[in-house]
Amino acid sequence: MIKKILIILFIVTSLTLSGCVDSTEDIQESVEDIPAIVEDISDTLDDMESEVEQTPQVEPSESLVVGAFNVQVFGVSKADKPEVMAVLADIVRTYDVVAIQEIRDASQTALPELVDLVNNDGSQYDYVVSERLGRTTSKEQYAYIYNTQTVEITGMPETYPEPEGTDPFHRQPYIAAISSTQGNFDAVLIVVHTDPDEATEEINALDDVLTYAQSVYPEENDFILMGDFNADGSYFDEDSTSDLDAYHWVIDDTVDTTTKSTDYTYDRIVLTDSSDLVGDSGVFRYDLEYGLSEDLTTDVSDHYPVFATFSISEIED
Repeated sequence: MIKKILIILFIVTSLTLSGCVDSTEDIQESVEDIPAIVEDISDTLDDMESEVEQTPQVEPSESLVVGAFNVQVFGVSKADKPEVMAVLADIVRTYDVVAIQEIRDASQTALPELVDLVNNDGSQYDYVVSERLGRTTSKEQYAYIYNTQTVEITGMPETYPEPEGTDPFHRQPYIAAISSTQGNFDAVLIVVHTDPDEATEEINALDDVLTYAQSVYPEENDFILMGDFNADGSYFDEDSTSDLDAYHWVIDDTVDTTTKSTDYTYDRIVLTDSSDLVGDSGVFRYDLEYGLSEDLTTDVSDHYPVFATFSISEIED
């Protein structure tokens, strides 16, 4: 009621000051139109208030969480499982940006459906996605899903352009530069899903991808290589050396990144600069976090997500 009275007073005052009415008769005619005008303005204000209430406010943070997740044959079949998709949406919301691997979807519908589900609670996530990659008819895509309230994509995401005459990757890495919208942190992300039969060779070839990314972003110090490296078991000798040994492996050989009875550290995060690394990093046990059954856990994926947390504040000496 108070809102409508204030609107009426505003309208009458505006009409009078503007010279639209200059007599009692004019005012009477104008007043007759006011109820309809008031109702329209009131409805508009109510709609605006509703939109504000539905949009969650992101609390200021001093950190940014980056994740990588092999979602295991993510396509229309998985998208048709509501319980699985609900868990995936919850997982995505735990990250400011997450690199998704093993998207196998010729229809190109599963990923947009997942992001829509993520945003059903008022969140504001978006995504960038690679072309379909692979040497065979079985193609995969990478995607970065990110919270637009905390992260922005800078530059143009691209698939690593393999030098002419070479073919080091079954699925070329996908490169994207990001920046925090709330603080002082930016980085270049490089995600890969190696071929199990060539994991060692592809892991070593990531050093060339890093060199390429550094040439594209020469002012950047923070490069984050991540994804399903298949860096364990018969695919990769953890005790051997690799061309990435000079960098910081956030996910070390002691953790299990698989959801089944196996115990392998397939999924990794490797940093060129660990000075901004703060807080929790490791494997996200979503089965324990959400109290899931073994069947639902493995329906979601045969991998756990891996993640790292970074400071977005200036680090004082």
